[in-house]
Amino acid sequence: MNNTAVKNTGIVLLVALLWVVLFELNMAMFRKLLFSTYATWIFLPSGLRLISVIIFGWLGVLGLFIGTFITYYLNGFTLGNPLIIATISAVNPYMAVAACRYLLKIDDLFTQLSAGKLLFFSLMSALFNSFFHQFYLHLRNNEGFANDSFVMFYGDFFGSLIILYLMSLTIKYLKYSYTRST
Repeated sequence: MNNTAVKNTGIVLLVALLWVVLFELNMAMFRKLLFSTYATWIFLPSGLRLISVIIFGWLGVLGLFIGTFITYYLNGFTLGNPLIIATISAVNPYMAVAACRYLLKIDDLFTQLSAGKLLFFSLMSALFNSFFHQFYLHLRNNEGFANDSFVMFYGDFFGSLIILYLMSLTIKYLKYSYTRST
């Protein structure tokens, strides 16, 4: 196996591992905010979705797919097909990022990102994710579409904002620490 294949496999596995860890951490921290099996008022892994797709593109999508598939079984979910759930979870952030890049005229390196644009990315990702997840689950179960969609949107939106802004603050701190030490 060449270096590129090893690196790409490592990225996919890292994203999958981070998804599983952050999902389980979210479930432990916000168990009381669980609205239904698939909707919670704060969902931090939604931020990982965006970051993974922005940084790694399709490798991030594949890692999210594997991570979602694993958490589906780790948490004993039974509603819906796990392959469809994992596909929705992994592809939605890619579609949201593509839509945001088009609408905001963002380049391949995302050099024009600002707080307002991160807010828009979070909004679009939450819209895509909540709609497609809940639409599929509604087709399977025929209940709770409006309520679960709103809660999933809210949880994904604020979860991704929390993660994106924590990442932004961390990067600013690291830059500040680095420039101070040199």
